[in-house]
Amino acid sequence: MLYNNSALVTHFSMATLNKRTLVQYMQIIGALGIINLLLSLYMAFGDIESGTCDINATLSCTSVIKSEYGKIFGVPVSYYGITWNVVLLYCIWRIYLEDKVPAFVTTIFVWCSIGIGFVFYFIAAELIIGKICPFCTLVHIINVALMYLVFQVYCQLKSPPPLYLVANSLKSFIVTVLLVHIMIIFYVNGGKVGGGTNGGITINGVNRKVTNELFSQCLTRKNMVMFGSSSCGACMNQKRLFMLPGKEETESPWHYIKFIECQDTDRSFKEECEKWGIRRYPTWHKFENDYHSTENKILETHEGVMGISELSKMSGCEYKDDFSNENNNNNNNNNDNIDDKIINRK
Repeated sequence: MLYNNSALVTHFSMATLNKRTLVQYMQIIGALGIINLLLSLYMAFGDIESGTCDINATLSCTSVIKSEYGKIFGVPVSYYGITWNVVLLYCIWRIYLEDKVPAFVTTIFVWCSIGIGFVFYFIAAELIIGKICPFCTLVHIINVALMYLVFQVYCQLKSPPPLYLVANSLKSFIVTVLLVHIMIIFYVNGGKVGGGTNGGITINGVNRKVTNELFSQCLTRKNMVMFGSSSCGACMNQKRLFMLPGKEETESPWHYIKFIECQDTDRSFKEECEKWGIRRYPTWHKFENDYHSTENKILETHEGVMGISELSKMSGCEYKDDFSNENNNNNNNNNDNIDDKIINRK
């Protein structure tokens, strides 16, 4: 007998799969689960906006992950990918321990079925957006492989246990999984994850927003041009660097930025962007002359989202931090007050 102390009825055993073969299946499933987990962690917390996963205008992770379909209940889908793989690996570990094997085999079968549901959801999102997320596609392939392997194991159960019996046997585990997901939803929607909605962008762990219009104007004077798409998540994140909270585009420094839309309404790639060799969104070009000059050439290029210091270095524009200026003004005012006190004492 594969298991000796199962909480389920003992006739729920494997039909032809012996212990050694089961362990081999679990090793393969576990390895795929670890790869899946690493991909999910990277898409959740990695620097995908640097262009690592953006091969060209169509193959773009950021365009899909940062789109409106990249969140469910306000939580990035990649977060669900992390928890999904953690639960999968936990179930595999319990099977290794020969603890309630039929129940956990059934659980990972149901769990992988849910994973396939996410695959269909994201494929539909990609079709709607008109973009393909390469890393997401890799996750989809792994999820399909996991579903196939788990189905093979599940079919070896002589008599699969009813779901109500599985739920009763693993009720503490199921409740814990549900509570963890509810806590994540409340935590993320509480504004503690993702930098809030007050504008700005997280660069090297620091949330900054440009409020100095002179800096934005200087970028244009230095012939800095941003190429991208209004449907590109990374482009929207770059744009937020120049937006003011609660203000329209025309009231924010963004309207000084020279932005070239690379996608027509029919999602075709504009010849203008093809002319300048645009492969990823966003792409910054520094031109020798004004963008509309008949004779022009590119002096410097950067693919991906840039922070203030990077934009300043590439353009040669000096950024004066309004916060620092405010502190300097406050310090000057404090010094004036101190001087006044000294004069009054005299």
